[in-house]
Amino acid sequence: MTRALIVKQYITRLTEGWLELESDPGLFTLLLEDFGVKGVQVEEIYDLQKSLEGPVYGFIFLFRWIEERRSRRKIVDQSEMYVNDEEIVNNIFFAQQMVPNSCATHSLLSVLLNCANIQLGSTLSRLKGHTVGMDPENKGWAIGNSPELARAHNSHAMPQAKRRLDKSSGVSTGRYTGEAYHFVSYVPINGHLFELDGLKPSPIDHGPWDNGEDWTEKFHRVIADRLGEKYNDIRFNLMAVVPDKRLALTHRLNMLRTNRQIVLDALQQLVSDRCEGGDEVSLVIGEEIKDYTTPIVIRTSEEDKFIVIRVPKGDKQEESQGLQRTFSPKDLLALLKNLDSEVSSTEASLREENDKRRRYKIDDCRRTHNYDEFICTFLSMLAEQGKLTELVVPPSVVPKKVVVTKRTQERQNKKKTKQRRRK
Repeated sequence: MTRALIVKQYITRLTEGWLELESDPGLFTLLLEDFGVKGVQVEEIYDLQKSLEGPVYGFIFLFRWIEERRSRRKIVDQSEMYVNDEEIVNNIFFAQQMVPNSCATHSLLSVLLNCANIQLGSTLSRLKGHTVGMDPENKGWAIGNSPELARAHNSHAMPQAKRRLDKSSGVSTGRYTGEAYHFVSYVPINGHLFELDGLKPSPIDHGPWDNGEDWTEKFHRVIADRLGEKYNDIRFNLMAVVPDKRLALTHRLNMLRTNRQIVLDALQQLVSDRCEGGDEVSLVIGEEIKDYTTPIVIRTSEEDKFIVIRVPKGDKQEESQGLQRTFSPKDLLALLKNLDSEVSSTEASLREENDKRRRYKIDDCRRTHNYDEFICTFLSMLAEQGKLTELVVPPSVVPKKVVVTKRTQERQNKKKTKQRRRK
């Protein structure tokens, strides 16, 4: 067998054997890492009414898919805002699901490849460049025939998913069976909220969001209407694709530590000047700094012996003028205390995010590990030692052991002896 044939068979097994994945934010976050994406994570949404902190790249909605329900929705589908303009559809990364069980990867790619300023990595960047201008069907085949994506996707599947695939002989759990769970993406594109579902012929345009509101508010209204429909099942899951919180926390922590060191240096300089001059330092109360991550510049005023803190702003004109605030040593000590509190709080948040990422990896190992061999060996050893029956058979079926005391045994022996003498 030639090397080319071996490679071809390997690729065929990968692309034809996509496995079903669970809806888990940790799994999706690790899948992003395997794709080569940096600076992005997936968070589960528990409360639709609660506003999200920071930017959101897109939402992934998991719902129960029933084929019978699909036929009942045909009339409803006609009123949905399908985008029929081929040029618009082909310029959006919208891919029809051509390969069974690949909807989890489809939902992630529908968000990632329609957002700017995301570090996609070499694999997804190559896929995005290769599929520019393609129609949805060819984009779907491009995803399904990508060995890198298939390998990363299947590496997070449970062993039961492989057994289900073998049993069904490759029939999809997402597109061709009567009941399954399906992933759909909601993404902001060119000022409009789009619903990208690989099982539908084209994207659905839910229209623009109102002036002065974020696109996520428009999404909340759309998803609330969808969950309120009488034909929908209450079992669903919602996840948000957001920037990696660890990056923002690390940047915040570095800025806080820098500002803390600046305040410490200013206090040391002030104490030194006070010792040399012997005069009391003027107590001048200044404005309170609310954002401790804002870069600050401190200098000492020789005339009045107080500290002036300059907080640069984003606007260049304001930055050139500077925002000067007068602080006394007492104020600086209070500022230092607040900075210490902010540093501790940010460090705790960063530790929590790192611990969460480690738990994701541990859960993934437990999810993908095949326990069949261990369980079979364990049960075989119990059977060999005669202990399996006690564990399997109900207690009412197992005959009870009669406990005979020593005194009872002596009585029985005497009784047997008398019976033998009579004979």
